[in-house]
Amino acid sequence: MNEAITKPPHLNQVKRKLDSTLDIDPLPAKKARLDHQSDAHQLEEHCVEQPEKIPLQQPAPRRPCPSFLKDYVDTVHPDPGSHSVYTRISEWLETIGKQREKRCRSDNHLQRSDDRPISRQLTRSAPAEMVRARDADGFAIPPTPASSGSRSYQARDTASATQSRVTGSGRSSAKTLVEDPFYRSRNLALNGIRLDNSSNAFPSDIADLVREVGKDRDSPGPTLDQVRHDASLHALEMEGEEPNVEDYFRSTIFPNPGVTESLRRSDKQPIFKHAVPSAVSIVQVSRPIPDVTYGYRDAAFPGQLPQIVSMGDALSANSQGLLCPFFVIEFKGDGPGGTGSLWVATNQCLGGSATCINIAERLNRQLRECKSDEVRPINSAVFSIAMNGSEARLFISWKHDDLDIYMRKIRGFLLQDPEHYIQFRKYVRNIIDWGKDRRLSEIRASLDTLLEENRKRASAIAKSRPPPSDASSSSKRRSSSSSGRKGSGSNSERD
Repeated sequence: MNEAITKPPHLNQVKRKLDSTLDIDPLPAKKARLDHQSDAHQLEEHCVEQPEKIPLQQPAPRRPCPSFLKDYVDTVHPDPGSHSVYTRISEWLETIGKQREKRCRSDNHLQRSDDRPISRQLTRSAPAEMVRARDADGFAIPPTPASSGSRSYQARDTASATQSRVTGSGRSSAKTLVEDPFYRSRNLALNGIRLDNSSNAFPSDIADLVREVGKDRDSPGPTLDQVRHDASLHALEMEGEEPNVEDYFRSTIFPNPGVTESLRRSDKQPIFKHAVPSAVSIVQVSRPIPDVTYGYRDAAFPGQLPQIVSMGDALSANSQGLLCPFFVIEFKGDGPGGTGSLWVATNQCLGGSATCINIAERLNRQLRECKSDEVRPINSAVFSIAMNGSEARLFISWKHDDLDIYMRKIRGFLLQDPEHYIQFRKYVRNIIDWGKDRRLSEIRASLDTLLEENRKRASAIAKSRPPPSDASSSSKRRSSSSSGRKGSGSNSERD
């Protein structure tokens, strides 16, 4: 072991090449000259004594795999049980060529080692739940949690709120359809629903109705002094959130008829979709869900119920059985936490009133088909109110020229003004009385007319049927007698 070992010249060349290429200690070249036991043992002792001379940093090879090293590395067969340094180096050298063939495979440049494109099907997409919609500023929009309960009041106009605006501007809309700035000028106008200028004159029959609901009342009501000292009313001007507005005016202005009365009040009930006017298909009218709707219950038509049933749901407004509605109210909040808008409430009144008129016009269409001089169409006009805690706007809507539906403001009211408040209450109570008396009588008379016309039609059809002829009667008698004789003969033969 102490004998000097002379290195052949070719090993010196190999050593220089290994130093310049791999920049590591020339131990593997020296080990190629040693015998399997003694030289390997001497090399291990040398490595243990001077481990700092064995650099392990990763080199930067210029070629995939140095071919001149393979023979020398492969000749080394260390003891499997020993964990020597040269074993780790030889394993590392085997992977150099493989690492050179690897390339960066990002979404921007996907190429194989032979420069053939890699199919994007090999890349895994992000999970579906990680893909989020983004707003106009590029921020991710969090997903909307699924609701397992009934639809809330805040989700009104859901059928139109969750979709993009139908007017085609390309703007993503998180608002309801009635809040769209073009809803009135496009959706309503294209479906024949228009807000008329208040300075225009009313048609004669509508003018008469406006005067009727504005007349003075003899029934008792609050005095000016009582309104002036109503703390709850004046608080609505400063803290007029929508729930507070609803609670106050439902208890003071808008009465709730009893179950034995002919009138019925529905709160926050969606009107049947089939009743909503739809003149064109490219834009739609938002399905109304009025805060308050006045109409009739079945008990209002005890003698006319068969005719109503024969018409199906033509006169029905909602699932509560409200018939022929004539008055809708929309509340909004304008307090610290309120985001209400009377402009939006007016849009809701336009759609709600037009839908109620559409229901009444179904009855008028059947009346016109009777072709009788005694038939008189009912007045299909509908009243509506858009209001918050400090202001109320009263409207009337009517059918115009059998094509369009017009709505016009009758007047506005400042609710904290005692005189305005009393005037507002007077209009509301007169409208309810008109619906309970005059309008109900017109509908009953119209239904009676339809019932009578149906009886006449059925009687005429029965009389128009030809009676059975004498020849056919005698033939039937002969046939029956012949069958009787055959039957008795058969019985005698059996006996």
